[in-house]
Amino acid sequence: MKSALALALVFLSTLAVASHGVVHQHRCTVNTHTGGNTKASTTSTSTSTSNGWAQNPNGKASFTVYSGCGTPSCGINMISGFTAAISQLSFGSDHSFGDACGRCFNITPTGDPYSPSYSGCMGNTITVRVSDLCPAEGNKEWCGQTVSHPLNQFSMPVHFDLCEESGSAPAFFPSGRGAMVGTYQEVSCTEWKGSEGSPLWNGACMAPVNAPLWPSVACGNEGTKYWLRRDAVLVNVRSKEPHPHEWMTQNTA
Repeated sequence: MKSALALALVFLSTLAVASHGVVHQHRCTVNTHTGGNTKASTTSTSTSTSNGWAQNPNGKASFTVYSGCGTPSCGINMISGFTAAISQLSFGSDHSFGDACGRCFNITPTGDPYSPSYSGCMGNTITVRVSDLCPAEGNKEWCGQTVSHPLNQFSMPVHFDLCEESGSAPAFFPSGRGAMVGTYQEVSCTEWKGSEGSPLWNGACMAPVNAPLWPSVACGNEGTKYWLRRDAVLVNVRSKEPHPHEWMTQNTA
């Protein structure tokens, strides 16, 4: 996936709101209401694992936009519906799929990280489904959270990079802005309006629409379990094939 920062800075205000997905409300005042039919939660339950992942069902987050969502790390493209990548520490892997794959979240913008005094229209609360990884490498500003340094450069523990092609970005961001901070709340994917495509490779995983919320496990945190470096190429130890992201990089350079 491309740099979240670079795409956030060139986000076009002329994009129209997509006709698919769920937009709960249009908000032009600063508040923290999550909108939609969210499942209220007053406490954030951490599901950090011994493998070094930190996965919470609700909390604060930052948001940007990226394009080129055609080979998501979870291995399944969405035919329709709002989708997003999530920061590596929450995703649950650095190359393969993680336990965030297929989970759904209501996300709400409440401020501009570059202009803290901004008090104009804040955009919309929408429901997105995680289909991709926002890797720490190359995205330290937004997705560089670690167990020892759990906040990004905008003091947010989680980052969502919204897929432009899915329509989530123009539905979420206020006009003229491609980076926001706000809140997120995991919800049942019965609230997400969309449909899945076919797996892109063997071993792809998306949590079922009716899967229980965190701290329950769905796809699991695979990390680098099935991927090893061989001659500088990341290879699947099951299929012996190079990772799709690296294959594309090598063959399009």
